[in-house]
Amino acid sequence: MKFKTINSDKSGAPYSDAVEFNNLIQFSGILGMNENGLVSGGVVAEVDQIFKNLKANLAYYDLDFSNVVKCLVLLKSIEDYDVFNEAYLKHFSKPYPTRSCFAVRDLPKGGNVEIEFVAHK
Repeated sequence: MKFKTINSDKSGAPYSDAVEFNNLIQFSGILGMNENGLVSGGVVAEVDQIFKNLKANLAYYDLDFSNVVKCLVLLKSIEDYDVFNEAYLKHFSKPYPTRSCFAVRDLPKGGNVEIEFVAHK
């Protein structure tokens, strides 16, 4: 079976950045990283960078934020939940994608937030 994938190899880890199957695109967790590493400024800056990265990934499939149907949010601290929501709302409008949010012990690269996305064509 063939998949249309994004394989940037930026992370150096053994996974695809995204995989398209039928009409769904599953994006691996995205951190707030640019070409220089994790952006500074905490949760808000990281969320803004995550959405910049997502925008570029969606464009590869000729999609935009309105195609996102599901988000899985991982926060290093649940105390950042309200700040995260404020930053998140700058990028999505109603109807919002479905979403789950969990606090985790640690995230790769010292991140404060990581988000997985699923988009529909």
